[in-house]
Amino acid sequence: MENKTSIKSVHYRSILNSHGEFTTEFIIFLNNGSIGRGASPKGESISIYEDKHIDISPKKIIDVLKKDGVLDKPMNQEDLDSYLEEKMGIFGRNNSYAISIAFYDAHEQIRQFDTIEDGSTKNDFIPKQCINILNGGNHAYTNPVQSDFHEYLLVAKTHDLESVINDHELIQRRVKEKLAKKDKIYINKNLVSKAEHGDNRDWFDLLHDVLKELGFETAYDLMIDAAGTDLWTGKEYQFTLTDDSSLNQEDMCIYWLNLIKDYNLKMLEDPFHETDFDSWHTLTNNQTKCIIVGDDLYSGNPERIAQGIDKRYTHGIMFKPNQAGTVSNTIKGIKLAQQNNQTLIMSHRSISTESTFLSYISHKYNAEYIKNGPILTDYSSIIRLNEFIRLTGLGYE
Repeated sequence: MENKTSIKSVHYRSILNSHGEFTTEFIIFLNNGSIGRGASPKGESISIYEDKHIDISPKKIIDVLKKDGVLDKPMNQEDLDSYLEEKMGIFGRNNSYAISIAFYDAHEQIRQFDTIEDGSTKNDFIPKQCINILNGGNHAYTNPVQSDFHEYLLVAKTHDLESVINDHELIQRRVKEKLAKKDKIYINKNLVSKAEHGDNRDWFDLLHDVLKELGFETAYDLMIDAAGTDLWTGKEYQFTLTDDSSLNQEDMCIYWLNLIKDYNLKMLEDPFHETDFDSWHTLTNNQTKCIIVGDDLYSGNPERIAQGIDKRYTHGIMFKPNQAGTVSNTIKGIKLAQQNNQTLIMSHRSISTESTFLSYISHKYNAEYIKNGPILTDYSSIIRLNEFIRLTGLGYE
């Protein structure tokens, strides 16, 4: 069992996230002299299962920690996280997560130092990259296109990060050349490339052409984040940003099956609304060619993940640690996925911080894939990639 230690003091400051907004960073000092920091990312759009913002000052949170005797009490990560779970409704999930990873960071500094000193372990594993290429929906910033689907990604078939980054530069250059020739329209005040046929399939065609032209057809698979919740009107699925067509639940399943067949789609994230359980089950159990991935469906909750596995809603899980609320729940969710043969994809959030916890935990538990954000426009993605380089010793001489 992990050795217990005690918290000497907790502090906070306001730092900037990737959207230039102030967010809270907690700093934890342990009695053994170790220091840890934690700041939570957040999503630009959130699922129905995610907690809404709780208005509480960090000073109030620290006062509650002191009042409850959390400081100077010997504890391990599980002890602190159990307490944070109880206080989640007061502190909010993101504040609880920030405190949890600050405590974890303080411990990992010591363990990582010991590992480096004695050379007892070496893990050169880097997850396969799910690379953001095109973005649709109402919040498209990087290579924005007219599409009802939020993200079009390329999934690397290799763990070789250096080769993937080199390929990425060529892919982005070719994509930008093609987008520059497209007509432009405004969506939600954002200027985006217009779909030539007013069809989401236009962008699958573009990516297929890019891969073929560069000779990368066998090196990358195709993935989309459909953000099915945003397509759901309460009665049917509607493509409001393209041809304004509407599909009932059965027809939506057929739509996805045809898309999987026509474009050899490898991964499909959130094809349906979070509570359209019958459709999830139908699509997952009527084909094996494409990995159906639950993101909003699970929202990082281990209990919901366990239920989804039992009911066979998905083949894979998109795991965003801040949704889990604590480090302990993150580890529990990761193990659930891996022990039940669910494809595990660790994921950033669209509004991120400098925290490299995502890289560290993905590396430590050998996550097969990571969805890391737009490399060209989100520097936090670079920070996470650099952490993989440091953790694995890639290129170190």
